[in-house]
Amino acid sequence: MKMINMRTKPTLLLIGFMGLFYACDKAPEPTPDFAILKGEVTNAKEDVNLRVFNPITSKTMMIEVDQDGHFQDTLRLDEPVYFNASYSDVFGVYLQNGFDLKLKFDSESVNESMVIEGEGAHENEFLRFRTQSTNGLFGEDYRDFLSSEESVYKKEMKDLTQKLNARLEENKSKLSDEFIASEEDKIEKFVTSIDAQRDEQLKMNEKVGVGKVSPLFEDYENYEGGTSSLKDYRGSYVYIDMWATWCVPCLYEIPFMKEIEESYKDKNITFLAVSVDNQEDKGKWRQMIEKRELDDGIQLLADKDMESQFVKDYFIYGIPRFILLDPEGRVVSADAPRPSDDKLKELFNSLDM
Repeated sequence: MKMINMRTKPTLLLIGFMGLFYACDKAPEPTPDFAILKGEVTNAKEDVNLRVFNPITSKTMMIEVDQDGHFQDTLRLDEPVYFNASYSDVFGVYLQNGFDLKLKFDSESVNESMVIEGEGAHENEFLRFRTQSTNGLFGEDYRDFLSSEESVYKKEMKDLTQKLNARLEENKSKLSDEFIASEEDKIEKFVTSIDAQRDEQLKMNEKVGVGKVSPLFEDYENYEGGTSSLKDYRGSYVYIDMWATWCVPCLYEIPFMKEIEESYKDKNITFLAVSVDNQEDKGKWRQMIEKRELDDGIQLLADKDMESQFVKDYFIYGIPRFILLDPEGRVVSADAPRPSDDKLKELFNSLDM
């Protein structure tokens, strides 16, 4: 008769229970349905908070920065988001649920002093690397890069994409799958976008490049009465301000424009403001001129707002836009510096006015 070891069954039960215990212990925890963004600001500015903007939804969130420079907020995200953040300067932030990201920076040199820690640091370090790499590609003026010789342009673009993809591959184990997929897609779309911008820039150079005879407009309504045409201002340099009453950045430039006009009032230059407001908003245009006391300058209203031929001839898709012509009506700059930019005075001072 076979003897049964009575200790076998309890031992097997104990082993099974312990296996279950360890299996449960190793089960991955669910990803939180939120991300934490926190940090420290050195030399924090009084009453200035961190602004976080979602360019996809156009929603802005303000994260309070206390008197000691600390900030923290919990963000519930439907999907990973590339935010535009600003505090004295603008910088990118990538967040996805589960991140606990900490940023430390000096308000006097935000991007130069930025230190990134916590969950999500690797993703955001790559984001900074990509931004710095693309900015380095463009140099001081992206139009010069877009206008470069084809062989130079193609080599620079190839080198950039190889560098970005190599960095992604090197850090693959540290980055989330969502981020890697997103960045691969962004790199591909970036190349397509820049190629399209280059094609547009080359067309623009051909039509309104430096030294080209400027396209004209005729019979634009003049605030002072009657109509005016661009040819009326031949014989002097002409600085054209393309603006509209609904354009907040345009209104921001007005005080700077007044300063520029005053500084160069004795020079051979005409300051010409061309509004692209709709014809039905003519009353708003006139009211804005009166409210902002712009009637000392030359104020014109384009014939077909943003669909005006002059706007199309200069490839204008957004305003404000500034154009500088020489006394013979030739293009000095189809996209001149804004009045708020010190480079405008440098440009003016380099000319024989």
